[in-house]
Amino acid sequence: MRRRRGAGMTEESAALAIDLHIGALVRGHRRASGMSQDELAQRLGVSFQQIQKYESGENRISTAKLVQVARALSIPIAALFEGLDGDDLTADPLALFCKLDGAADFMRGALAMPPAVRSEIFRLGKAWTESDG
Repeated sequence: MRRRRGAGMTEESAALAIDLHIGALVRGHRRASGMSQDELAQRLGVSFQQIQKYESGENRISTAKLVQVARALSIPIAALFEGLDGDDLTADPLALFCKLDGAADFMRGALAMPPAVRSEIFRLGKAWTESDG
């Protein structure tokens, strides 16, 4: 018998949601750093196909490999667990954003722009989400 978690999720489907979420964050951070799948694969000692499987959630990433990923991307390990607090991982905005085409370029651009410009863009984004249109 499958045990339930959260709003009708089995433990199996919850684990898959976590794998998808972490994979999306790995992809987003890798793209934001400007690193290719091949380069990350070389740093981890795996094939680029394995990186594709990690990023798509097809293969689960071990704890040791997550630490290596964080080190290779020069990010804190906690960055790969952002948004895992809630039960509905499909609604996490950071993971969803990281899946968008152009997200990495947008993140690099946001980091490079003057703080006042970045704040205005963030303000516009927030205003858009609060509007009816």
